[in-house]
Order: sequence, then structure tokens, then C-alpha cells
Amino acid sequence: MPALENAFKELFEREYNNLCRHAMSYMQDSHLAEDVVQETFVKFWEQKKDLVDSANARFYLITAVRNNCITALRKQNSSGIHFTENTPEPTPEPFITNRQRTEDADEHTRKIQAALDQLPPKCKEVFLLVKLHGLSYKQAAETLDLSVKTVENQMGKAIKTLRDFVKAGAAISFFVLFIKNILFP
Repeated sequence: MPALENAFKELFEREYNNLCRHAMSYMQDSHLAEDVVQETFVKFWEQKKDLVDSANARFYLITAVRNNCITALRKQNSSGIHFTENTPEPTPEPFITNRQRTEDADEHTRKIQAALDQLPPKCKEVFLLVKLHGLSYKQAAETLDLSVKTVENQMGKAIKTLRDFVKAGAAISFFVLFIKNILFP
């Protein structure tokens, strides 16, 4: 039995915080969320000991926490008692139209193009061949009839220029993520 108890303790320690966060998405009250998770673990220990070592234990607990949250909310609503913390309601996500998405994408594209325009022509050509088209330094050197060392130097120059452009604050977070994925694959 001690092995089973140790396995349960490990499961509890590994999953407790994640389950509390999951319960918070339903309950909106940290104390109630913790109560639900704790009660779920108690019921799990009492009724489902055979699942403690199972790979499915985590999924069972997630489902049980969700169901127990829903049950607790139903009881709370039917009793007319509402327990909430003194935290402000989260602001809803703004409604974004397809047109706004397209305009945002166009703006992102313009900013990326502006950053690439900071590069000297040969440097830009080398950078695009290597990062956009996926050529190796050797392949880019052969395509442009340059030495591999020249390609390496041009790539270093391009990366430094783009980093400086990003540091200057001329790009938005989307651009930073885009360039980060290109520069640090």
C-alpha cells in the first residue's frame, strides 16, 4: 500500500496546480476552485485507487474537475448565493473583423518589408536565399557566385542590422516573433 500512497502523492504534487488553474477557468474564485480540486482528489482516492498509476489518471482528473466545477456552479446558482473574490471581471476580447485582420496583416507585411529594406541589396539577397528559401550557405554561395565566407559575412551583417532595427522599436511584437524565428531557428 505505501507504493500506491507514494504514487498518489506524486500525482497530487504534479497535477494540483494545473488542476487549480483549470478549475479557476470555471469558478472565477480561487478558494472555490481549490475546494473543488481537493474534493476531486479525495473522491479519486476513495473510488479510483486503481487509476493512480495509470497513464489516464491525469485525463480522468481533468474531466472530474470540470464536472465537479459545473456541479458546484449549478448548486451555487440554484441556492442564490454567489461567492466571488474582489477581483475585476476580465475584459472581453475585442471583436475583430476579417477586414481588420487583413489590414493588420498588411501592416505587419509593410513593417517586415521596411526592416528588410534596411539591408544593403547583396546582403538582402543572401539573407532571403538562406532564411526564406532555405538554402545552405554553400548553396547560396554557388547561386550568387560568391565564396561561402562572403555569405557568412553577409548573413552576420543582415542579422546585426535586423536586430538593431528591432531594438530601435520600429517593429511590433509580431515582427519580433517573426524575425526571432528566422534569426534563431
